[in-house]
Amino acid sequence: MTVQFDDRLSAFDYMMFRADMDAHSRTSLMFIETLDEVPDFAMLREQIDRASRVVPRLRQRVVAPLLPLAPARWVFDPDFSLGYHLRHMVLPGPGSLRDLLDLAEVLHATPLDPGRPLWEATLVEGLDEPDAKAALLWKLSHTVTDGVGGMLLDQMIHQDSREPSPEPMPPVPVPQDVTPLELTQSAVRGLPQRLVLGSLSRAAGIARRAGSAVTDPRGAVGFAARTIDDLRKLADSAAAEPSPLLRRRGLDHRFSTLDFPLADIRAAAKSHGCSVNDAFLAGIAGAMRIYHEHLGVPIDSLNLAMPVNARAGGDATAGNQWSAITMGLPVSESDVVKRMLAIRKSVLHARSGSSIDPTALLAPVLSWLPQQLLAGAGTGSLGIDVQASNVPGKVTERYIAGARITRSVPIGPLPGVAMMATMVSFAGRCFVGVNYDTASFSDSETLEQALAAGFDEVLAAARTGEAKDSAATAVPPRKPSAEPAAAAASPVPGAASKPTTSKTTARKSAARKAPAAKDGDK
Repeated sequence: MTVQFDDRLSAFDYMMFRADMDAHSRTSLMFIETLDEVPDFAMLREQIDRASRVVPRLRQRVVAPLLPLAPARWVFDPDFSLGYHLRHMVLPGPGSLRDLLDLAEVLHATPLDPGRPLWEATLVEGLDEPDAKAALLWKLSHTVTDGVGGMLLDQMIHQDSREPSPEPMPPVPVPQDVTPLELTQSAVRGLPQRLVLGSLSRAAGIARRAGSAVTDPRGAVGFAARTIDDLRKLADSAAAEPSPLLRRRGLDHRFSTLDFPLADIRAAAKSHGCSVNDAFLAGIAGAMRIYHEHLGVPIDSLNLAMPVNARAGGDATAGNQWSAITMGLPVSESDVVKRMLAIRKSVLHARSGSSIDPTALLAPVLSWLPQQLLAGAGTGSLGIDVQASNVPGKVTERYIAGARITRSVPIGPLPGVAMMATMVSFAGRCFVGVNYDTASFSDSETLEQALAAGFDEVLAAARTGEAKDSAATAVPPRKPSAEPAAAAASPVPGAASKPTTSKTTARKSAARKAPAAKDGDK
């Protein structure tokens, strides 16, 4: 299969590239792959070296013109060093899945070098799980690709068997030593005089805005506020108020994961005329209900954003090809079937086009704003509490350097939102990766138990054909607080000092056995 790559960055891609430089709006994706054995590092290095010669993005860096006269470009890095991008680490002692997630959190928080190709891969030894003795942590900028594009790249990096047939090593791509000045000069030479003058005029206007951020900070803040206000007006976001518990944003993020058979969640959805995606969102909504009720601040709904694949059928473009929809997620509905049906209705309405993400419309301007102004233009600025993404993965097992991948956990970025939940189906199972802001979710233990209980509600719908009684959830209700606002502003009394992991959930879900089902209903 030939995967297509465009050498030009769209305005939206370049906006994400610049947003990654701000600690509050990192755009990096991560895939946590656990392996049934420790792969030979020399073999792994050779395999990734080969992949870097086949997949252009793995050897390309971003070069932007000095003025917005032309798009930024992907160019082959003349200083590419595989040793920089491929790392090797060992967990201290017999490492658990929780230990691996803790390491992944630190690696994910470290910014990618904007002067190099935007990816890193880390082989981690020392894992001691029943089905995993090592792991491979992939980190790449969202500028490189989206979730569906990541699945296209998977086909070019992983194998279908433990001992694949040897393939010849392709030649090294020709390096391109292109500078920002040369890119600017080339753009000027390629434009008619009237377009050059117009482009220079627009560039001067952007430069004036950049200068005003220093000379007139009050005016710059006003301009930023108007830009964000334009985003709010253009977005057909849900009417829900942001959750009072999730208002704070910080820099510390925590990862959690759970998994279950794809056949189970598909059965739960189809038995009530819904899709797997509807069931996935119903699990998140149930978790949010349980969490808020436990902390004594029940809410009716919250605002959720979700990317929608914009590729046409057969499109093999590996870059970003998506738009976003926003909707009100029904949180207070305890009947999981009614919840799924309400979500299906909201998703179909949102996908009709009435709530397409406006960021793409403003990206040509936002991508060149001063960094201080760009930092406030994330999804969180629209009052979005949660983002969710559901990506169809591979039906069959996959291998890398002779090791079988036993778990594939996707971790999405947090663009100013409190939580990002991503689900990928792989070899008959669904893996959910949750990235959440601990300043927003102050009680990690309760959140992770609520996530397990929320998805248990959904999976139970397949067995009973009706809603599971919410009284049977794993988190006991807490007496409502007399002052919800105060509860949201301070740590939850009695919360554990060290949150527990979702490892218990993984053990529970692993006990469920179901035949692998063909992927595709998303």
